[in-house]
This record gives sequence, structure tokens and C-alpha cells, in this order.
Amino acid sequence: MKFKFVIKNVNCGILATVLVIFICSLTLFVRPIVGMADNGDFFRIISQSNVYYLQGDNAHTFLGYFDKNYGIYKYNNENPKMVISTQPMLVKTAVFIDKLITRDYVFDIRFLAFLYVVVYAISAYLIVTALTYNIKSNKFKLLFTALFVFVFCDTGYIAYFNSFFGEAVNLSFFLLSLGILLYMYKFKKYSILNLIMFFLVSLIFIGSKQQLSPVGLLVAFVLLRLFMANRTRSFRYIALACIMTIIVSSLYFYRSISGDFDYINRYYAMTRGILLYEWKPDEILNQFNINTQYSMLQETVGFNKLPVIDPNSDKLKKEFYSKYSVLSIIVFYLKNPRILGKMVNFGVVNGYSIRPRVLGNYEKREGKAFEQQSYFFSLWSTIKERYIPHNTFLTVLGFGIYFYFAVKRYLIARKNEDMDSQLFEEAFLYVFLVGVSQIFISVIGVGDGDLAKHVFMFNVSFDIMLLYSASLIIENIYEKNCYMHGKEKKKWGLKIIGKK
Repeated sequence: MKFKFVIKNVNCGILATVLVIFICSLTLFVRPIVGMADNGDFFRIISQSNVYYLQGDNAHTFLGYFDKNYGIYKYNNENPKMVISTQPMLVKTAVFIDKLITRDYVFDIRFLAFLYVVVYAISAYLIVTALTYNIKSNKFKLLFTALFVFVFCDTGYIAYFNSFFGEAVNLSFFLLSLGILLYMYKFKKYSILNLIMFFLVSLIFIGSKQQLSPVGLLVAFVLLRLFMANRTRSFRYIALACIMTIIVSSLYFYRSISGDFDYINRYYAMTRGILLYEWKPDEILNQFNINTQYSMLQETVGFNKLPVIDPNSDKLKKEFYSKYSVLSIIVFYLKNPRILGKMVNFGVVNGYSIRPRVLGNYEKREGKAFEQQSYFFSLWSTIKERYIPHNTFLTVLGFGIYFYFAVKRYLIARKNEDMDSQLFEEAFLYVFLVGVSQIFISVIGVGDGDLAKHVFMFNVSFDIMLLYSASLIIENIYEKNCYMHGKEKKKWGLKIIGKK
């Protein structure tokens, strides 16, 4: 009886929050500390965050080992901005907290991880609370909570928090924005405060990486639906302002892709995208009016120790990059669906790998092998990597089955004039479009270059939709059990009456 009383009184949202904090703390803050090794991308963020690589005995390592300590500039930071991103704002906040507590000039990256964990824990509370609301059985609520923690506390995900990779911002702030959205829809909390919170969190999310800038249009559509859900004049004025700001910000983030960063992306878009594994590269280059001698760049990468040609050379800028743009690449793919299908298939195949294969998770002092990864609490990422078929057809089939039932639920909600349920289903359409868009944006923008990281949000979206489906299945199983037991009791009652 005591056990049943405990189960009955458990708040699953709070339980999820506690479990997220506990598992993240154990993984990220306690030795052996788990994080992500640098593949060279960190400098883009730390260079504009008043942080630098340490030298000497504490020299920074690449690829093989995770480093938790970095230097903090005492005076001026003369490094130029390499990318426009919302991530440095978070890093600078973590640096400020570190200096406030330790009063030294060594930045411990765990202060940054702490910020992500706080955001993640709030996300867990909101999402679990919303998705367990219609589940009447306390046992099944606990089952769903366990599933959520099992999936989103996987080391493959949370190891990013101890790094300067944008994926940490993507994951934590996307889940928080979704949590706010689901909470609004489920509990009809269409307040100005919740609207502004969703807008700000989404702005940080889409501004964390340039490839997410087109997602701003999806966010604008969600804000438009919120505009329609609340007829209060002040709410609508603020919603319109948020919509305009998101659209302008998305365009700004997209236009900020320039210079060397733009050239290396375009290099990969052609050499490891359009030309990848093609038998007649000369014919393809002719379609872009590019000299066929550049077919020798087919399948090459831009960071070889002895590259065929420097990707930032003036010769390439004049004779290669000037011949094509994102628009012309899109037109080419539309005219050549076979090549587009090939690249989308690469994106889907990589869309089940949560973490890059070549980046180590341990500090060098732990004595682990170079590039060794942690498998503590990583069963879900292992299952996805090794046992779920990485197949485009099966992926499309799975999403097709989901949307078949989603459309049925949506039509029932429309018939019942239940706007909140319609918006709830639309929220997961938004999740789906965010994930799928990253596959197309990645293959168009950078080909198969570092594709496992570029389609990271497909992983996140897939897992969210899987958990939502699980919550619906759990809810239906409980309702069927209640119906069957109720039916049996009625039959038994009739038999008793008959005998009398």
C-alpha cells in the first residue's frame, strides 16, 4: 500500500528534472569527466568569447582528448568575429560565472555545461508534464518518464554540453522551446510571458548555427498560429513583432555566412556533394560552365596536409566558386533527382549517429586510448547506431505511418473544434520539418562533409517524435485495458442478475 501511495503521488515532471540533473552531473562533472574533443571548430566560438587555448603542459589537444580548461583574456581580445552566432553569449555568461566564483583566469568548461543542464532540466519538466497529462495510469506515466530519460540523457547527447560545439545549444534550447510550446497548448497558457519566452528561446536556437537560419521561417509560422490562438489585442501585437523579428533575424544569420567559412562550405557542396561518386564529373561541371580540369577535386576534402589546391585560393574564387551558388545547386538537384536521392540517402544514413565517430570523450589524464569514447549511459545511441536499419525507405515508411494516425487525430480535433489539440499535433509537424530540413540544408550546403554533425537535429527530431508516439501508444493501451476490464465486469454482472 505504501508503494502504491508513493507511485500515486510522484510528479513525473519533477522526477524527470531530478533524473536529468543527476545523470548529467554524474557524466559531466564527476571524474572521469565526459566531454567532446575539438575537431578544429571550437576556435570559431572561443575566439569571440574572450577565451583561448592554453599552452605548455596544459596545451590543447585535438580530436583524441577532451579538454576542460581554457585561458581567459585579461585584457583586450583582438580576434575578429569568424561567425555570427548566439552561442558566444552563453559562453561569455559561463565565463563571467566562473570568474565570479574562482577569481582566476582559467575557464572550466563545466560552467558552460552547467548552463546547458539547467536549460535541459527545465525542458524535461515541461515536455514530460505535457506528454504525460493524458496518461491516466501512474505506472505508465513513470514508464514514459523513464523512456524520456533513457533517450535524452544518453551520453551521445549530453557529452556535447562539455564542448564549444553548437549542437549543445541546438539540443538544449530546441527542447526548451518545444517544452514551452507544448505546455502552452496542453494547458491553454497563451500568455504574453510564454509567447516572449518561446520567441527568445527559439531565437537563440536558430542563431546558434547558420544552417539553422532557414528554420526561422518555421518558427515564424508557429508564432503565426499562436497569433491565431489568442485574440487579445496586446498578445497579437507582440506576436506580430516576434514574427517580423524572427524573419529578419533568420535573413541576417543566413547572410552572415561569408569569407573563408563560405568558401569551404561551397567547396564541399560541389566536391563532396554534386560530384560525389559520380562517373561523369566532366559533364556535370560543364552544366555549371566550370573548367573540367576541376574534376580532379572530386571527393577531395579541404583540410588535407597536402591539398590538391588551397580551398581559399584566388584561382578557385575566380574560376570555381563564382560559377555556382546555393540557388544553382538547388536547381541542379531538382533537375537530377537521382543525385539528390543519393545525397538524401547519405543524410538519412548519418541521421542515426548521435555522436561523431572520431572525437574522444575523455581527458588525457585519464589514461584512455586516443579518440576513445565513453559508453556510460549510452545504450540508446548504441541501439540507434548498430541495430536500427539506416534505410531511407524504412525511415519514410515509419514517418508515413506516424502521419497517417496524426492526420486522423488532427481531423477529429477539427471536427470537435478543438483548437488546442490541433495546435498540439502541429507542434510535432514543426519538429518533423526541423529535422528533415537539416538533411536537405546540409547536403545542399556542404555535401557529405562532417554529415553526422550537420544532421544532428534530425536525430533530435526523430527521438522526440518517437517519444510522442510512445506516449500515445501507452495512453491507448491503458484505455483499452480499462475498457476490456469494464466490459468484463458488466458481463459478469449480467450473469449474476440472470441467475437470480
